[in-house]
Amino acid sequence: MAITVGVWALLIGAYDVYTRRVPNLALLPLLVVALLALLVNGRGLLGAGVLSSLAGLAVVFLLLLPGYALGRMGAGDVKFAACLALLLGLGRTLDMLLLTGLALGLLALAWLRLFAGDRKARFPAAGAFALAFCAELAAGPLLLPITDWF
Repeated sequence: MAITVGVWALLIGAYDVYTRRVPNLALLPLLVVALLALLVNGRGLLGAGVLSSLAGLAVVFLLLLPGYALGRMGAGDVKFAACLALLLGLGRTLDMLLLTGLALGLLALAWLRLFAGDRKARFPAAGAFALAFCAELAAGPLLLPITDWF
C-alpha cells in the first residue's frame, strides 16, 4: 500500500510542478478510501490510529491555512498536505512537515536565483510535500521518534 500511495503522491507533485495546480479529482478518491479505512478498521491506510490521523489533519490545517489566507500557498497544496497527514498520523506528519520546510527553503533559494526580479513568483509546494512524504515512507519516523501519540 505504501508504494502505491507514494507513487500517487509523486504523480500529483509532478503534475503540480508542470501545471501549478493540484486537481481535486486526484485527491478525492484517496480521501474517500482513507476515511473509509479509518471508519471501518479504526486505523488508516498506513497504520495510523483514528485520533492520530485526525490530529495530523488538524495540525496541517492549523499551520497551512494562514499561508493560504495570505495568498502564499495554494488551496490545492493545503488539501494535498491534508490528505497526506490523514494517511501518516500526527507524529509522522510532523516529520513530513519538517522535511517539507527544508525542501521548500532550498526550492525558495533556487527560485529567487531564477526569478530574482519577480517577488510575486510562486512555486509549487505539492512537489516538496510529495518528496517529503515519500522520504517519510521510505525512512520511517526518523526526525521525531513518535509514530502514534494516540
